[in-house]
Amino acid sequence: MNVGMGATYYLGDLTEAGNLGYLRLGVALNAAVAYRYSPHLTLRAEAQVYYIRGSQKNTHLAYNNLSFFSINPDAWVGVQWDFWPEDDRNHVIIPYALAGGGLTYMTPKALYGGRSVSLAPLHTEATAYNRLPIIIRYGLGVPIVIGERFKWNLEATYTHVLSDYLDDVSTVYPDQKNRTALEAALSDRRPELGQAPNPPGAQRGNRNRRDGYLIVSARLVYVLATPLHQNYRRMFHR
Repeated sequence: MNVGMGATYYLGDLTEAGNLGYLRLGVALNAAVAYRYSPHLTLRAEAQVYYIRGSQKNTHLAYNNLSFFSINPDAWVGVQWDFWPEDDRNHVIIPYALAGGGLTYMTPKALYGGRSVSLAPLHTEATAYNRLPIIIRYGLGVPIVIGERFKWNLEATYTHVLSDYLDDVSTVYPDQKNRTALEAALSDRRPELGQAPNPPGAQRGNRNRRDGYLIVSARLVYVLATPLHQNYRRMFHR
């Protein structure tokens, strides 16, 4: 069993590659159960809550003024593969790779008029998108403190979301006619900067670039002393 806490970094339409001065990091909390199936292979299931955020402020698209933040849950199942067997006496530290799939629930919001507003119900691009997309997760980990029953692991994972609406931005600006004032205001935020609204069909996002998030976390692992594990340890210490 293990629990973890780490920093998140969202990648999508509201980030700019190389803009290291404005990373806009978030935080993630997670818990997992794992079962060692063989000396190399471990089966793993995990649940997580993560906070991500993004903004066009201080980017080359600052004039569009879009931003979001989100506190989302996700869950996934997959496998963990140790590069060497756990009992390999030639390697004190044994790194591992992991991969799997699951689901996340997207809750993009934005601050408007001093309050938090949920964006998905407003259909900011005149599209009702699926808020429960599939995720694919992969990454690497390495133990940094190893004990008989407790371990500290450092782990980095990337989660590829099979949706381009993690940040509520994907395609083009819709026609704002016949929309409520709130829907129009959160769809196109240029007027807040004193600029003219975007015309219908103007580029709002990049539909060819799926969204995702990177998490670097520290994880406390507790090894349960099952009869099978105790027998394995006895064989190892002979």
